[in-house]
Amino acid sequence: MNTQTLTARAIAHSDGHNVKHPTGADMNIKVFASETGGTYSLMETVLPSGGVVPLHIHESEDENNYILEGQLQMSIGDQVYDAGPGDYVVAPRGITQTFRNSGSTPCRFLTTFTPGGAEGFFKDAGELIAAAAPAKPDPAVLKALQKKYHLTYL
Repeated sequence: MNTQTLTARAIAHSDGHNVKHPTGADMNIKVFASETGGTYSLMETVLPSGGVVPLHIHESEDENNYILEGQLQMSIGDQVYDAGPGDYVVAPRGITQTFRNSGSTPCRFLTTFTPGGAEGFFKDAGELIAAAAPAKPDPAVLKALQKKYHLTYL
C-alpha cells in the first residue's frame, strides 16, 4: 500500500465530485482510490423513484451498498434483496448485478468499492455526459471506458 496518498480529512455533505450516472442517477464521489492507497473508494448515489441501474458486472471490485433512505431492490446473481434504510448489501466481483429503486421516493445509498478504482468509470462517464449535454455521449467512448475500468453493462 502506498501510504503517501493516505491523509486524514473530513468530507462535508456538500463536498465531493458530483457526476451523473449514465442512467441519470446523481452520484457524489466522496473518496477516490488514489486517496486510500487503492484500498477502497466511496460514493453516494441518489437514484430517483423507478430508476434502474442496468445489469452489469464489476470484474475487479466488490461493491458494498449501505442504504440511507428509500428502497432499493438489488438482484445479485440469482438472489434478489429488498433493502431499506440501514440495510447493507454486498455484490461480489464477477457476479451480475442490477438495482432498481422500488420505492416512491428517491433512494440514497453509499457504495464502497474494494479495492477502489471503479469510481473512475463514474467520474469519466459523468464528465462525458456533461460535455455532450443535451445530447448523449458517444456509445463507443462509453464502451471503451467500461473496458478500461473492467466493467461490463449487459
